[in-house]
Amino acid sequence: MTTLRHFSLGRHAMKVALQLAEVKTGDAVMVPGFICRDLLAAIRSLGAVPVFYEVDINLQPKILDQSVNPRAIIVVNYFGFAQDLEPFIAFGSATGAIVIEDNAHGFLSRDSENQILGQRTTFGITSFRKTLHVVDGATLSASIQESKLPPQLESIDTPNGLRMDASRILARIQQVTKMPIINFAQTASRLIRYIRTGSKFPATDADVETRIPGAANPHTSSVKQMLELDQAKEISRRRSLFEKLLPEVIKLGIKPIFESLPNGTCPYGLPVYASPEFSRTLSKLARRYRVTLMTWPELPQDILPTAPEHYRQVQLLNFR
Repeated sequence: MTTLRHFSLGRHAMKVALQLAEVKTGDAVMVPGFICRDLLAAIRSLGAVPVFYEVDINLQPKILDQSVNPRAIIVVNYFGFAQDLEPFIAFGSATGAIVIEDNAHGFLSRDSENQILGQRTTFGITSFRKTLHVVDGATLSASIQESKLPPQLESIDTPNGLRMDASRILARIQQVTKMPIINFAQTASRLIRYIRTGSKFPATDADVETRIPGAANPHTSSVKQMLELDQAKEISRRRSLFEKLLPEVIKLGIKPIFESLPNGTCPYGLPVYASPEFSRTLSKLARRYRVTLMTWPELPQDILPTAPEHYRQVQLLNFR
């Protein structure tokens, strides 16, 4: 039986998953090098040590080194596409490592066996705030006795905040008018930031790899919106966007990371391998389909100096 607990951020959910896996100070936790650096805070906040494994151009593990002897290994469903669990399950069986499914991008996705992503291993996390226009929201999935889980944290009833309310209003206007309002707002925001700071992108906190920000409690409104979502409609919207955009990027000579859309997949977006020279072309495509263009991930500092080239070339047409 699968039990769920809601949190504000996936990092809080991951920290609890690691605690339930009995990760302690000094333990090794294996994690892909191709990962957003803020995930490391969940590991390091427990005094554990991240050990990176490399993924290939198909975002599958190249080598899982059994000599590391980790307490846990994290498997990632990149961009809502199901990762093959077999090598990770085999690794866990050989080493005793607990397999934890990081499904931050995979809200509403299922694999070829119709299993819900984020619920295929004993512990898994999903960050639905990355998919929906909500102030926060993540879920921990655990296939253990509910009595062994911490109780559900109380929800926060404070207002969503001006930025989130504005984001939801813009999304609604865009839906009604069919104009790329969010793209215009994003461009204006980056221009203002560039004028003020010299960078189009916000600065990352220096301690992002060691500290999880804010309270772990989720907002009541976030959980409510997630539970009331018309899932079939959202899945259909995202799949339709992917199927329309895929031939467009191929025609432009840009390589998609995933060249087909498996049944059950609810894509976070359409990720591609593209050098910076394609950014303007992709921005125009994003505006035409009323989606946003972003880069992902901001790599961990330990990985950045020697990261494989394909880690650095990912751009994402984000369907949020």
